[in-house]
Amino acid sequence: MPASLPAVLGLAAGAFAGTNLDNAAVTVAMVATAPPDRDRRIAAGQVMGFAALVLGAIGMAALLFELSTRVIGLLGLVPLTLGIRGFIGLRHPESRARVARRAIGRGFFAAAVVTVAAGGDNLAVYIPLFRVARVRGTIAALLVFAVGEALLTIFVLRAGGHPRVRRAVTAVGVVATPILYCAIGILVLIEAGTLAVFW
Repeated sequence: MPASLPAVLGLAAGAFAGTNLDNAAVTVAMVATAPPDRDRRIAAGQVMGFAALVLGAIGMAALLFELSTRVIGLLGLVPLTLGIRGFIGLRHPESRARVARRAIGRGFFAAAVVTVAAGGDNLAVYIPLFRVARVRGTIAALLVFAVGEALLTIFVLRAGGHPRVRRAVTAVGVVATPILYCAIGILVLIEAGTLAVFW
């Protein structure tokens, strides 16, 4: 049954807030560990990754095609792999900083890939939303997402570029970054029920 416009607006706002906390945390960490001249590239990559998730959700909703949440959960393997690679790098003290930077990524492509990879929950929530939204509701939801993404981008750039945040992330980033990636990957796998296949 189609949802009313006010209901769609409320659902869209809640969906955006509930599914982008992990993306915000990762992107802030990426900005904080990258050279200042790469801040906007990383933010742009995050925006493009989010746009890809939204377009994918709209396409699947329009085709009345819904992936199993367990299949969507496989996206969690990407951040989990990045986190494990970061931990492996910690075994070599002389290359810790280099491996940590490579594990977290510091550019447009890395930000886009990580955003999509951590977007299993986004797809699981957005597909049903767009199914009940109809055309007007979809346009309204997209406007909510656009405003939310703009605010998120401003927050990411300011938080990640703040000197105190940069110092803090630099101090603990070698260990904290792999932990963050692994936590996001495992959370996506668990929430999607993907791990339930193995027991």
